[in-house]
Amino acid sequence: MKTDRAIEEIMLGMVREKAVELYSETLIEHGVNPSNYGPIKDPDGYAKITGPCGDTVEMYLRVQNGTVEDATFNTDGCMFSIAACSAAAELARGKTLAGCIGVNQSAILKHLEKMPADHEHCALLAAMTIQKAVRQCIEERKTEQ
Repeated sequence: MKTDRAIEEIMLGMVREKAVELYSETLIEHGVNPSNYGPIKDPDGYAKITGPCGDTVEMYLRVQNGTVEDATFNTDGCMFSIAACSAAAELARGKTLAGCIGVNQSAILKHLEKMPADHEHCALLAAMTIQKAVRQCIEERKTEQ
């Protein structure tokens, strides 16, 4: 007789098999297991935006010598918002502040591969928020000079 945990694993496997028919493995992984979730204490760049859908996104940047050393996020949004924010943070990491201009809706959607059309706005919200965090970081650096 199978244990409850074994049955749960079988069921999760079946759900995952069905999900990969609809969404990319990359989108599912970012949406379910985002590796860059949570705030950075005393970030060099920070932004918070609430989108028209009601999701709120916060982006945090740690910058060293003009390069994004770390990028993380918080959101109260759905799995698609989580995936988009996670992808945005991942794409920004290792880029210069100027290079982060390439972290836009198109780049996020390309990275995630199969975002449903009715959730593409999640990628736009993530991109807008990370761009705002970059601008805030640049402005802060200007005032320090």
